[in-house]
Amino acid sequence: MTELGSQAAVSLRNSKSLRMISLPQASLYYLIYPLALVLTSAIVQSPVSASEPVRSLLEMRRDNVVIQEWDLSCGAAALTTLLNQEFSDPITEQSVATALMQRPEYIANPELVSIREGFSLLDLKRLVDARGYHGVGLGRMTVADLERRAPVLVPINSRGYNHFVVFRGRVGDRVLLADPAWGNRTLTVQQFERAWIEYPRIGHVGFVVETGANGLIPTGGLNPELSDFFTFN
Repeated sequence: MTELGSQAAVSLRNSKSLRMISLPQASLYYLIYPLALVLTSAIVQSPVSASEPVRSLLEMRRDNVVIQEWDLSCGAAALTTLLNQEFSDPITEQSVATALMQRPEYIANPELVSIREGFSLLDLKRLVDARGYHGVGLGRMTVADLERRAPVLVPINSRGYNHFVVFRGRVGDRVLLADPAWGNRTLTVQQFERAWIEYPRIGHVGFVVETGANGLIPTGGLNPELSDFFTFN
């Protein structure tokens, strides 16, 4: 794993449309596997109070994940998820997108975002650095590196379109992603490695946000629990 300099930062693009990254219907295996995890978790945890509200699968799937509002805002939504949950930073997706659009090149040519199919990793780094964090781009990463550095913002390719997600963790042969187009999403390690974009010379890349001048310390809000691995592919 190597740290990427600013000049080596890669423009990682968001997906063109939420419809373009729709997920296939879960197979019977993926229907049984998540439910088994939930039941296992329930056994080892204390009984749920009768007064505790029942949540739908949609609510659980979207728990702690900012769902993108616009076709080209998955980078902004993924970064917002990371800052909200890991640093208790109340910034919104709209605020992130607006700040990213203040770049001189985007003010001069607003269509550039569409032409580039979204914001770049370097755009995200500039934003977090300006907000008092320390953004670090890392290259030649492995899944083991992601586990050690989680949560990590990573670019994947889903059905031919590039997309930003947040890698949250791994249990066994499955990884958990905070996907701004879907919510909490699990993939097998093999599926994830196929989707994780690999670039010439720098390999698989990731982006982490560390404590900087603002002094905010990670809270572990995106650390996964066993019960988080319930979602369908």
